[in-house]
Order: sequence, then structure tokens, then C-alpha cells
Amino acid sequence: MIDAKIKMSLPANKRMEVLQTIQTLLGTIRDEPGCISCTCCVDTENEHIIIFTQEWDTNENLTAHLQSDQFTVLLGVMKLLSIEPEIRINTISATSGAEAITTARMELRRELPWQDEDAITQSKDK
Repeated sequence: MIDAKIKMSLPANKRMEVLQTIQTLLGTIRDEPGCISCTCCVDTENEHIIIFTQEWDTNENLTAHLQSDQFTVLLGVMKLLSIEPEIRINTISATSGAEAITTARMELRRELPWQDEDAITQSKDK
């Protein structure tokens, strides 16, 4: 899996324009072959910072996206920024979910909010 993140600091006078443009892109990017997810989030501590995140199944599909019209529009959006965006593309070889938290918390013998004591006991027995 490939994780691509673009952190953008939006000028106050361009914030709405950038957000509206990105909102129009989300659905079409999600429909591209190999797109696992595509989201845009606003930083809760600074409304002028947004994180545009995409997950792709292969490098080939990410490359096709980077060559797409949708990404060309996103590049146009980035030209409106006064600060260069932070771009990170990571290849992920393994992932885990709640079980990683359960395992770590078991070492402390603390219950997770979504588990009851029986689930912790069953997990210890495995």
C-alpha cells in the first residue's frame, strides 16, 4: 500500500477556493483504479492547515493518478499557496489495527474502552 500526504498551509484569502476545489476532486479521485481512500482534513488547531491524504494499492496506480487531470488540478491549487506544501509518499509493507493496541495495553493489564474484561481474558488465552 502507498500512503500519500500533502500538508498545505492556506492563505486566508484563498482558503475557501482551495477547499471547494479539493472537495470537487475527492469523488473522482476515489473512483480512480487502485484508490483505497482519499480524504481532506482541516487541522483542529489551525484552520488554515489542511492534510490531503490518499491511499493507493500499487505504485503503478499512484503514478497513473499523478499523471491524471485530477492531479493537474491539484497542482494548480498548490500554486495558490504562499508556502510550499509538505509532500510525503510512503510505501507501507505491513499494517495492524486495534489488535496492536490490545496487545500493548495487555502488557499494562488495562482495558480498552470498547472491550469488556471477558475480551481481555480471551485475548490473553490465545
